[in-house]
Amino acid sequence: MAGPEDSGDDRTEEASQERREDFQERGQVAVSREITAVFVLIAGTAVLYYGAGPGTTTIERMMMDSFQRASSFRVNEVNIMSYMSAMWITGLSIALPVCLAAAVMSASATLLQTQMNWSWKKMSPDFQKMNPLTGIMKMVSMDSAAELVKSITKTAAIATVAVSVIKTELQNAPSLMMTPITSTWAHWGKITSQLVWAVAGIMAFIAAADFFYNWIRLEKQMKMTKQELKEEIKRRETDPLLKGRQKRMQREIATRKVVEKTKQATVLITNPTHYSIAIKYEMGMGAPVVLAKGIDHLALKMREIAKESDIPIVENRPLARAIYADVDEDQEIPDTMFKAVSEIIRYVFKLKGIKIGKKTA
Repeated sequence: MAGPEDSGDDRTEEASQERREDFQERGQVAVSREITAVFVLIAGTAVLYYGAGPGTTTIERMMMDSFQRASSFRVNEVNIMSYMSAMWITGLSIALPVCLAAAVMSASATLLQTQMNWSWKKMSPDFQKMNPLTGIMKMVSMDSAAELVKSITKTAAIATVAVSVIKTELQNAPSLMMTPITSTWAHWGKITSQLVWAVAGIMAFIAAADFFYNWIRLEKQMKMTKQELKEEIKRRETDPLLKGRQKRMQREIATRKVVEKTKQATVLITNPTHYSIAIKYEMGMGAPVVLAKGIDHLALKMREIAKESDIPIVENRPLARAIYADVDEDQEIPDTMFKAVSEIIRYVFKLKGIKIGKKTA
C-alpha cells in the first residue's frame, strides 16, 4: 500500500541524476508528436513543391495518352493489367519521394527531441495497459483533458485558416474551367502551398506549447519525496556495484587527466616498473614542474603515452620515488632535487639538439 509520502503532493525534491537516467532508460523523455507532425508536413510540402513540375508533367502526359488511346483501347485482361501497372508505377514515382522525406524527417525530429535516446523498454509489452480499469481512469485524467483541449484547439485553428484561405478562391473557381489544366494545377498548387504554410505556422505554435507542457509534466513526475531521496542516497552508499562504478569513473577521469598532462611533458622519469613522473621544463621557466605522476598501472600507461608521443624516458629509481613521495602535481622541483633533475633535463636537451646556457635548469 502506498504511504503518505508516495502522494504527488509530497514530491518536493528535485530529481537526482540516477532517477533521470532511470526515466531515460524506460523511454520516458519529453517529446511532442505535434513537433514531429509539423516537420513531416514541411518536408512533404517541400518535396511536392520542388518536385511538382516533373510530377505534373508525368500526370499530364499519362492523361493525354489515355484520352488519345480511348477510341482504340480494347478492354481485356492484358490491356487492363498493363494500364494499371503503368498507373501504379507513375503514382509510386510521385509518392515515394514524399513518403521517404516524411519518414526521414519523422525519425530525425523524434531523435532530436529525445537527444538520441533509445529505449527497448518502451517497446516491450506492458500487460497493465490492457487493464480496462486503467484505460477508464486514463480517459478521465488530466492528461486526457489536456489532449482533448489540444485537439479541439488544433482542429479549430486549422479549420479557421483553411476556410479563410479557400473562401477567397471560391469565386475564382468557375473561371478555372476555361484555362489549361497545367494552369489550373499551378493555381491550386499555389493556393495549397499558402494553406499548408499557414497550417504549419499554427501547428508549430501548438507544438511548442505541447512540448513545454510535456516537459513540465515529466519534471513533475520525476520529482522525489524526501524518503525516496534518503533511500537513494543510502542505496548509493551501500550498493557495491554502484560504488564500484563510481570508482571506475573516478579512475577513468584521473587517467584521462594524467594522459593529457603526460603528452605535454619534456621527460618521463621512471622506476622503471612502479613509478612514473612527468616533468616539464622550457626555456625561461624558473624550475622544472611535475605535471603528473603515477604508480603501477597508471605508471605503465604514462610510459606508453610517452613512447607514442616521442617523449624521452629516463630511469632513475631513487629520484622517481623521492619526487612521487615529496612533490605534488603542478609543483616546482624543490632545491633538494634540483641538481638531479637539471642533469636529466640537460641530457634530454642534448638528445634533442637544444643548446642551453649555463643558467638554464
